[in-house]
Amino acid sequence: MLLHHATQTSISSHPQLGAPPFVFPLSMGASTLMVISAFFACASLQSGKPGQFLRKRLARLVPAYLVAVLLTFAVQRWIAPEGWSQLDGRDLVYNLLLINQWFPDIDTVDFAYWTVPVQIGAFVAGALLIKVLRNRPLRAFLWALIVTPMLLSPLVNHAEWLFRFYNGVALHRAQLFAAGIAIFLWSRRRMSTKHLVALLAAAVVAQEFHTSETASTVGFAVLLAVVCLAAKGPDWGRSRLVTWLAGISYGVYLVHEQIGTVVMDRLAAHGFGPWSLLAGFITSAVVLGWLLTKYVERPAYRLLTQPQAGRSGTSPRRPAPSVRPVSQPSTSAPDPMTDVLAGPLSVQLR
Repeated sequence: MLLHHATQTSISSHPQLGAPPFVFPLSMGASTLMVISAFFACASLQSGKPGQFLRKRLARLVPAYLVAVLLTFAVQRWIAPEGWSQLDGRDLVYNLLLINQWFPDIDTVDFAYWTVPVQIGAFVAGALLIKVLRNRPLRAFLWALIVTPMLLSPLVNHAEWLFRFYNGVALHRAQLFAAGIAIFLWSRRRMSTKHLVALLAAAVVAQEFHTSETASTVGFAVLLAVVCLAAKGPDWGRSRLVTWLAGISYGVYLVHEQIGTVVMDRLAAHGFGPWSLLAGFITSAVVLGWLLTKYVERPAYRLLTQPQAGRSGTSPRRPAPSVRPVSQPSTSAPDPMTDVLAGPLSVQLR
């Protein structure tokens, strides 16, 4: 994902940065993260406490997102070259409220942020539907998530309300959550391998239908296979580097694209070459992502989820804050150190 944005998206938006050292044309990272996010949401919701699940998910996602929006907006307005961004205060407010996708005239602070309202909407829907969808109705619902958006797609340009609804709730991303839920059911032996293969094949067809990017769709299909293998494969979570990078992945995701492009522009203005620009993009993403995780995401999560001492003098259920990584995939995982996911994927993909 970082390579795609650094070598293709940023360069195409700002050709004055010059030719990159290479081009990574495949756009599939964020879609795969949505699949993984749906997997972990299912693992959390099986505890039977949808209210607690939703509270914890919002505590992980929202505070870091709000800070990242403010930071990205400030960088584009006051550090980027003049005329680089057309963002104004109205754009900022609508982005902070997570409703910018409902208004075509509102500019997005960072296009990478499309996943945040989509995840929140999916988590709310999951919390509401968990008691309704069981076994066969759930399987039918998964197929509906894949097929219905494709049937509605030809109609969206004929009715403004449908266009806003279709894009506002990101129906064209629904197949990603269907795939994640299916993989979870399969990993718990609640879906046959044949049914999983059929449903994932349909999800890949839907992905191509909505994106028309064949190479990226093929890459997405390969990553789906990797996720399936990880769901039942060996434990990859023992690598400290992998665990650390996974732990800051949500923060990296929030600050990498627009800010990284500004970093590349500043380096180019001082005469640095293509490889230095790419290194600057990645380094800024990792450093800022780590800072956002350490000083915003984790403290905010602890503050919003730990019960405070009341009149009875009760103490928080965890005397010391958890240091377990908080990542983009695990934004839909249970509370670290207290809830335990069944299966190896909880460790492998954090």
